[in-house]
Amino acid sequence: MAKVFSLVLLASASTAKAGVVDTQDERMSSVLMHEYTGDCGTESPLHINPNATALLQQTNVPGAGIKKFTPFKTILKDGFMEVDCVKDYMYYRGDKFGDNKHDYKLGPVSDVSIVHYDAFVAKMDQVPMTQKVCFEFCRTVPNMGFFGVVNGRGCYCTPYYKPMESDSSQCDSFCEGDSTVVCGGKSKSTVFAMHMCASTESDTNEWAGKASSLKASIDAKVTIAKGLSTNMQTGADALQKSFGAVGDSAATGLMQTAKVFAGTVAHKAEDAEAAAAKLGSLAKGATTLKGFTEPATVTKAERLMEQTQKAIDAGEVSTAALDEVTSLASPRPDVTGASKQYYPVMYFVDKEFENVPSTCGGSSVAEPIVDESRDGCASACDAHIHSCVGFQYFEGAQKLCFLFSKLKTASYYTGCGKSFLQSEAQKPPLQVTCYAKVSKFEGSSLKPDASGKTSFGLKKLTKADRCFK
Repeated sequence: MAKVFSLVLLASASTAKAGVVDTQDERMSSVLMHEYTGDCGTESPLHINPNATALLQQTNVPGAGIKKFTPFKTILKDGFMEVDCVKDYMYYRGDKFGDNKHDYKLGPVSDVSIVHYDAFVAKMDQVPMTQKVCFEFCRTVPNMGFFGVVNGRGCYCTPYYKPMESDSSQCDSFCEGDSTVVCGGKSKSTVFAMHMCASTESDTNEWAGKASSLKASIDAKVTIAKGLSTNMQTGADALQKSFGAVGDSAATGLMQTAKVFAGTVAHKAEDAEAAAAKLGSLAKGATTLKGFTEPATVTKAERLMEQTQKAIDAGEVSTAALDEVTSLASPRPDVTGASKQYYPVMYFVDKEFENVPSTCGGSSVAEPIVDESRDGCASACDAHIHSCVGFQYFEGAQKLCFLFSKLKTASYYTGCGKSFLQSEAQKPPLQVTCYAKVSKFEGSSLKPDASGKTSFGLKKLTKADRCFK
């Protein structure tokens, strides 16, 4: 038997439209809660169509997070209350398995899905829609915090709702099964928040634990990424000055590319760090909640869990982006001896200068790499088996590496170390060598070909009778 009473809800004027309660800016408002506490934990009387198209899809597990569970069996929510009238993005773009699956847009963001009443309830068992009918359906699906009804009959369950741009129409369609209450409008949803059963405290702690665990993982990855970014930025800045002083435009161009990518890595680290801070704040907020027998505390907890789920989704997106740039900046592990398959570029130009420092420029095949051994750079080039033909390696205080799909220019420094012109020349401050893959150029010459008969020869070769500092 339903009980209807007035509940004091803590809500925020600035975030009510997003379905979220901001516990930092609270105001008091009176809402109507429909309560069914005696149903908690009991088996649902719903008759689900076992041949529903959505259920027959092997990858389909209806519910937020789309994780394995048995839906529509156990009653998990004991009440609901109206919270908004919006054109809900989730209704139009959040259906992963039903009729609107071709419009699904949440895969790269949070990989959740809404659940439609008419997709699962057998047609012969469907009844005229009311607010309570929709609630009785949605309260059996884990992790669903809300349900909505559109145009008097379209019932769906959703983990959260998201207002989108709409016209001036209102929620003015009466429910098909109860003409005394409203069930959305032609394009808008009447949205209801559902109240969890007595597991609110343990559920809150579980979500806080997930947030804390993800935060710790992100923090560790941020530390690594920031270290790579700093080393790449520092090394590129110093080398850009060194080779700029001797007029090596190819080398200075590589360093500028490295500095730009170092900034990209730093920005991704900052984004992930902000996501981790949000997770930490929400986890800390969960520890301050007391008195879970109080309706106001339960409501706060539910909104906090909704915020936490969104923050976890955002954190996972930021982590994926950070993992991507980190793996590009440091594509470990290396293969011992991989560099034996690469010879200095001058071996294919003039063997007399094979061992003098050399730099090269050309078409890049990957982002700049930092803190890798020569074998590590060779392994990275090998990973691009069909496109990488060589790499530039700088081995100093910071190690930098650049992969090429085509070598276009090269410079070699005869003023470094011993040369045939000098008995003793300046010692180079670091090892600098452009390497070419033997299997790509064995038996070939990379000397510039003025006739243009060879497509793989260097376009420009510069002999520098000096040394860089």
